[in-house]
Amino acid sequence: MDLRYFELHDILCEASIALEGGHDAAAAALLQRALRWIEADWLATPAEIRGGSPIAPAVPHEDEGDDD
Repeated sequence: MDLRYFELHDILCEASIALEGGHDAAAAALLQRALRWIEADWLATPAEIRGGSPIAPAVPHEDEGDDD
């Protein structure tokens, strides 16, 4: 199981909580962070993902066939 997306989920939850609390600047900052995370992860090459980055830390990938 690929656990990298739990970090993205946490960032988006924090943004939602900040928005509900009336902290628009904090929510905007968290959404920008989420966007950077998505861009770094989804636009990265496999070597960049394994090498890690400060925005989207590397997590070992499991084979697709092992989803039992």
